[in-house]
Parts: sequence; C-alpha cells; structure tokens
Amino acid sequence: MAGFVERGDNASGPRFVASNALKQLSSFGMKYDDMVLRNSQAVGIVEDQFGWTYDPRGLVGGDYDDYALFANLALSDIALKKSISVFDKSYPKKREELRRFAVQDEIEEILDTLCDECVVYDDKNYFCDPLLFDDDLLAGEKVDEIRGAISINFKRIYQYFGFNNDITAWSYFRKWLVDGYLAFEIIYDNDQRNIIGFKEIDPITLEPGIDDQGKRVWKQFKDVPGKARMLYDSQVIYISYANMNSPTRISYVERLIRSFNLLRIMEHSRIIWAVVNSSFKTKFIIPVGGKSKTRAKQSLGVLMQNYREQVDFDYDSGELKTNGRPMMPFNKEYWLPEGDAGSPQIETIGGDGPDLSDTDSLKYFKENLRRVSKIPMNRFDVENPPSWEINAEGLTRDEIKFGRFINRLRSVFQEIIVKPLWIQMTLDYPDLMNDDSFKAQVGVKFNKYNVFEEMKEMELLQKRIDFITAMKDGLVDYDPNGNEIKYFSSEFLIRRFLDLSEDDIRSNKKMKDKEQEELDAMADEEDSV
Repeated sequence: MAGFVERGDNASGPRFVASNALKQLSSFGMKYDDMVLRNSQAVGIVEDQFGWTYDPRGLVGGDYDDYALFANLALSDIALKKSISVFDKSYPKKREELRRFAVQDEIEEILDTLCDECVVYDDKNYFCDPLLFDDDLLAGEKVDEIRGAISINFKRIYQYFGFNNDITAWSYFRKWLVDGYLAFEIIYDNDQRNIIGFKEIDPITLEPGIDDQGKRVWKQFKDVPGKARMLYDSQVIYISYANMNSPTRISYVERLIRSFNLLRIMEHSRIIWAVVNSSFKTKFIIPVGGKSKTRAKQSLGVLMQNYREQVDFDYDSGELKTNGRPMMPFNKEYWLPEGDAGSPQIETIGGDGPDLSDTDSLKYFKENLRRVSKIPMNRFDVENPPSWEINAEGLTRDEIKFGRFINRLRSVFQEIIVKPLWIQMTLDYPDLMNDDSFKAQVGVKFNKYNVFEEMKEMELLQKRIDFITAMKDGLVDYDPNGNEIKYFSSEFLIRRFLDLSEDDIRSNKKMKDKEQEELDAMADEEDSV
C-alpha cells in the first residue's frame, strides 16, 4: 500500500490514513527541536538567506503554510542540516547536465572506482551488516532478543530494496554521487506495523515542512492538482550530498567539471592540430593580369568561399567532420590569382604535425583530474598497483585522507538502511520509540575492500598485539618483598591500544566465561568418574 496521507481533490483511490505510531515517529525529537526553536532569539543562516523579516515565534498553529515554512527554515538551522533540492530552482537543469557529464569515459572510470571502494559485496551479496553500538542502554533480558530482531529486520529491509539480487545498492550509490540527492517512500502493510517495500521518488518533487500538529511532513507536487501528496517523515528517506548551511557542491561529480573541461580542451586542440596538419596542402599562384580592384575582390571572395574549411570535432562520439562531411581529404589544392604577369608557381605547404609521442601536457591534466577526485593515484596505475604492506612509511597520507572521505560518504548513504531499520524496530518494540538514544545506537558496518583490506587489518592487529606485549613486559615494578609486578594492566592496554569496541570486549568475555563453564563441567565429570 502506498504511503500517501493526503490526496489531491482530483486524485482517485483509497485515502491512506497514517496510524498514530507513524505520526509519533515523524515527530521524533520535535519536542526538543520546537523548544529550541521557540527559545532562540537569533536569525539563523537559512532564515536570513530566505529573507525572513518578522519573528512569529509566538505563533501556535495558525495558517499551515506560514508556520510550516517558518518552522522548516528555522529547523534547518538547528536540526535539518540536509540540502533540499526544491529550494534550488536551477537544480533540475543542473541535474540533467551532471548526468550527461557523468557518462564521459574519464568520469565513469572515477565513479566506478569510488563506488567499488565504498560498496563492497561479500559472497552473499551483502555490502554491510547491522551494528548495535552499545547494548548497555537496553534492558538486560532483552539484549539478545533485540539484537536478533535487528538482524532479522535488517535482512528483510535489504531484501525489500532488492539489494541481495543484483548491484542495486551500488547503482544507487553511483546515482547519489551524480545527482546529489536520493529519496524513497517507505511502504507499510495494511496494519502499518511492518515495512513491506520501498519506492524511489524524485527528490525535486518533495518539500519538507511541519504540519499544524507539529509533525514533520513532506509535501510532494505541492499545489499540483491531482498529484499533490503529503507524507509523514516516517514514510520518506531523503539523503543529500551537500549540507544546507555550508557552501558545498550539490554532488560529487560537480567537483570534477573544471578539471575535466581543461583536459578536454587539451585533447580537443591536440587532435584538431594533428588532423589539420596531417594532410598535404598545395598552393597554386596563377597570374591573372591587370584587373580592376572590384574584379580582384570578387575573385578573392570566390576563392575564399571555395577553399574555406570548417573542422568540427565531436568530443562525445569522437567523430571528426570537415565542412559537414566525415573525415578530411588527404590532399588539398589552393588556386590563387596573382596580380602581376608571371609564370605559374606550384609548391607543397604544411605537412608538419605535433610530436604525438609527447604526452606530458595531457598527462598533467589527466593526473590533475584524478587528483581532484580524491582517489589515490595508485588506484589508476595499472603497471604499479598499490602495495598493501603496512608500515609507517607505506601508509601514505593520501590513503588516510581517502579512507576518511570514504567514511564520510558511507555515513550519509547508510540512512537508506538505518532509518527504515530503526522505524521497524520501534514498531516491533514500542518502548524504544521514546528512547532518544536508541536511534543513535543503531547503525551498519560496511564491508572492507576485499581480502586485501582484511590482510591489512590482521597485520595491523598483530602489530598492536606486539606493541601491547612489549609495553607490558618492558616496564615492571617491585613490591616490598622484591617480587616483580607488571606496571601496566592488561585490561588497560587492550582498551587503550587494541582498538576493540565495547561490544567486542563483552562478546569476548561471554565466550571466555562460556569456555570456562565448559572446562569446569568437564572437570566435574572427571572428578565424578
């Protein structure tokens, strides 16, 4: 069932009435946000950009559009940090240009490389796994139950998106890098207790706001008869590459435009120069005797019309046309009149092209394009692939910066999984709906870059273990009896340097306790025998 909560006057079909649970989920955090909003005295950045000139902070309810507009702009400064495409009137045209730009060979290579780094599939076609950061916030007897429910709901949501059947997730990630925005409708069953599917919707048709009851809503095709819809925030997934309050590009590929155009100009001019100078040109000077100035101009005009050439190079297709015809003639002849009497002259001109073996200029602009992409240069070096050896010298700053960039991209993209997962968990366990901290505790862990990333992690872990061992054994103290005492606590060193999460430490302790119980049971059996 589609998740529309409001249909236009001319729309047909059953009316969808959102349940109280979906409405409550749509107002999650609104009590706090509204309190901050009404107690704020300053004019926020977004409010100022849209020219808000009066202060309706005492407004309660009132006209929906005025309140929704003000609340939306004000909340953008304190809560809603995403860039919204509908506020950029030039975005629809810009998006079409970005999509055309993204099909260029060099840009496709960069996008494919980046997507392959960010979305890594395992043998079961999963690119991430659910992750519950801290289970201390949950009731002790429900920890295992909730952890199991998260795993089951994650797999269902993953399947409803169709991620387990093909490379849909990879394609969505690539589309987000190009367009800068992604939006989906979360579809529920008739009882509105379970998520049953997702529908991709165009972000430029959505406008955020707040209804007169203080619920976050999204209006689709606002003021368009027959198409207008209003959806609660619990029915919409909306992610953006840019931040509303900071001057950033709307999408990843936008940063590549300048460098790519410079490279295209260099390649274009080089090809034109090579082609134009690759053909032989013959000049004929023919004496025409004494003619009047007017007749001479007429003759010159005819010659200019006959021998003028227009060379066009289509960068997208690689086609070259001369005067509208494909390719160029190999031989050209120029017949020119000479004012004074004399003998005919015939000579060959041109024929000298650039040294095509000199690729330094093209190499510079191509490397500049790849440098702007933030992808380490060794990802494009076929002859010298990246080394996976871990040491202080081998781990370059570019790799560290690239890893952080990947994490930033993943932290935004993960919402298409995390938001519906959190919603489904709150529908299954209503007590979690009012838990302000639970939403922040649910996340996903992305797969690392194939076996090489695992090898890096294992080698790094071994180096940490060696360091911890050296620290523990290297510094000792003595008690009054002269007995040797280790200065450092093993627990301290593990927590400080091994970089294990609290969840890993607790899981390890549980396994150790279980193993100890098994050993004690075996010992009891042996004693009884």
